[in-house]
Amino acid sequence: MISDPFELNYSKVKAYLDCPSLYKYIYIEHNYTPHTPFSALGISVHRALDRYHSAGGGLEDLMRYYDEGWHHHGFDTPQQTLEFYGFGRRILENYRKAEQSSERTEIVFTEKEFEFEFERWRVRGTIDRVDRAPGGGYEIIDYKMGFEPKTLENLEKDLQLAMYAIGLKKAFNMEVKTVSWLLLVKGEKVSAPHNPSREESVLALLRDTGEKILALDLSRRGNCPSCPIRKLCSRSDAK
Repeated sequence: MISDPFELNYSKVKAYLDCPSLYKYIYIEHNYTPHTPFSALGISVHRALDRYHSAGGGLEDLMRYYDEGWHHHGFDTPQQTLEFYGFGRRILENYRKAEQSSERTEIVFTEKEFEFEFERWRVRGTIDRVDRAPGGGYEIIDYKMGFEPKTLENLEKDLQLAMYAIGLKKAFNMEVKTVSWLLLVKGEKVSAPHNPSREESVLALLRDTGEKILALDLSRRGNCPSCPIRKLCSRSDAK
């Protein structure tokens, strides 16, 4: 069954913006992009943090959540699996240590789902974490492993967090004051004030992308060398 073209989420929109053939591969042909050690580690760490903040507990509980949610796919050898597993444990240990030594914030939601109607489409998403911001309003926090550089300029232009801020406002009437990336590898946080004036341009982008998805416009080709399906796609020039 073809993915509902009237439902938009960040992953679907990003896939189409990266390359329409990638969108087709995932959402029409129902294939999965190949996992890598880095993506597998990211899934495992995200799962552990979600359970940790929803169920609570100490360091031992956090490590148990990590073990139980470990994603086994994407590794080339058992040795590589062990190396990345150990790396993930160190990331979570440092996360717990930093959390204990810093001023506590009020976590309002973790893995919060939203949905709102926008013209012909339903826009959906799941937010890693929402905190209550000092002085009122809310802060959206998105966990990123941080293997690639993430700058304040990147954050201010980020489509995902802009969509999430619109989702919180439209679905729950929650005013977002701050958007943040929590870079787990380095244990750093990048934050910026939310810019509500972006809403019009973000919705225009969703409209344009949604219309092209409905028309199944596959004419454009993305950046093949950086594509996760470059070795599988018939249109790829980077095999």
